Amino acid sequence: MKFCIFLGIVELKYFLYCFLSVILYIYIYYFIVDSEEENIINKHELLYSSCYFLGYFLNIIPAWIAQIKSKKKEKPSTNKMKERETQSIEYIYNNPYDKYFSIKDILKFFFICLILLLIDAIESTISVIENKKENKNENKKKYDDDFIIIEYLIIFLFSKYDKEVYYKHQNISFLILILVEAFKTIYFFIKANSYGISDIIIIILVLLNSILYSIFYLYIKGLMKYNFISPYKCNYMVGIINAPLIIIIYIIISFTPLGEEDNYYYFDNIFELFKKGKSDTKNIIFLISLPFAYGILLSILNKIIYEYTIYHIYIPILIEYFIQNIIKNLEIVENIILISSFVAELIMILVFVEIIEIKCCGLDENLKRNIELRGYSESSLNIVPDIVPDDDDYDNDDFDDRNSLNDTNK
Repeated sequence: MKFCIFLGIVELKYFLYCFLSVILYIYIYYFIVDSEEENIINKHELLYSSCYFLGYFLNIIPAWIAQIKSKKKEKPSTNKMKERETQSIEYIYNNPYDKYFSIKDILKFFFICLILLLIDAIESTISVIENKKENKNENKKKYDDDFIIIEYLIIFLFSKYDKEVYYKHQNISFLILILVEAFKTIYFFIKANSYGISDIIIIILVLLNSILYSIFYLYIKGLMKYNFISPYKCNYMVGIINAPLIIIIYIIISFTPLGEEDNYYYFDNIFELFKKGKSDTKNIIFLISLPFAYGILLSILNKIIYEYTIYHIYIPILIEYFIQNIIKNLEIVENIILISSFVAELIMILVFVEIIEIKCCGLDENLKRNIELRGYSESSLNIVPDIVPDDDDYDNDDFDDRNSLNDTNK
C-alpha cells in the first residue's frame, strides 16, 4: 500500500494572512506588552485593554473605504431590467440584516461584547496574579497554551450540532490533533509541579477564557455567515460598545482601592498616565501603533474566518503559541516535546483544512475538491440538448430505415 502526501488547495492570500498575523503578534507582545523594558503599556493593564478595543473600533476605516469603493463600482442602469438586476445585487450584498438588527439580535450582540470584556478582565487578572507570584519569587509558569484544546473541542462539537458534515480525513486528523494537544497539556501541567491556590485560580480562569473565546468565534462566524455582516463591521461594532465601556471602567477603578498605588491589590489608575516622564517619544509611538496593530490583526482573523473556515485561524494561533514558548529557555526534553507536538498539530490542522492531502486508505475520497469534481461530472451526464428536432424534420424513409436498423440489431 502506497502512502502519499500531496499539497492540496493552496492560496497565497491565506499564507500572507498568516504571515502578517504572526509578525503583528511578535510586535505587539515582544516589543510592547511582554517587553523586558518597562513602558507605559505593560505597566498599565487597563491602558492596554483600551488600546485593544480601540483596535476593534479602528476597523471602521477599512469598512468606510470598502463602502466608498463599492459605490464607485455601481453603474447607472439603462433600462428596467438592469434596474431590477442592480436591486437584486444590492439586496444580496446589502442585506437588511446588515443594517437592521432585531431587538433580540441587538441584545445578543451586546451580550457577546460583554463576554469579550470578561475575557479581557480574566486575562488582566491572570497577568496581575502571575506578576504578584514573580514578586514573591514563586515559580512562574513557563509554558502557556491557554487550553486551546478546549476551543478545538467546543467548536468541533458545536459545528456537528450545526449539521456541518465532517469526513473521514477530518475526523481522523482532528482526533490525532486532540490527542497530541492533550498529551502536551498534561505533560507541562505535571512538569510545572506548582499547585498552590493562585495556580488553581489561574487554571480555572484560563479554562473559562478558552470556553468564552470559542463562543465568541462561533458567534462572529454566524454573524458573517447568516447575517451577512462584513468582517470589518463585526469588529468596529464591538469597538463602538467596548471602547467607551473600558474607559468608563478605567475611570471608576481609579477612584477605588484598586486604583491606590500603595494598596497591595493595586490594579491601575488612569491619572498615573498624566505624570511626568510618561509622554516620551517611545511611549507615544507605542500608544499610537498598538491600536492600529491590533486593528489589522483582528481584521485579518475575521477575514480568515469569513473567506475560509474558523479552523484556519488556528494555524497562525498555533505558530504564535509555539514562538511564545520556544523562547522561554525551556529544558531540552521540553523543547523536543514542544517542537514535536507543534509539527504534528500543524500537519493535522493542514490535513483537516485540506491544504495537505493524504491519498491513502480512502482519506482523499471526500475532499472538497473531489466532491465538486464528482458533482460536476454527474451534472454533465444529465445535460439535455437545447434543440430537440421536431417530428417533421425526419423523412418517413429515414424513419423506416432507423426502424429496420433497430430490427436488425434486435
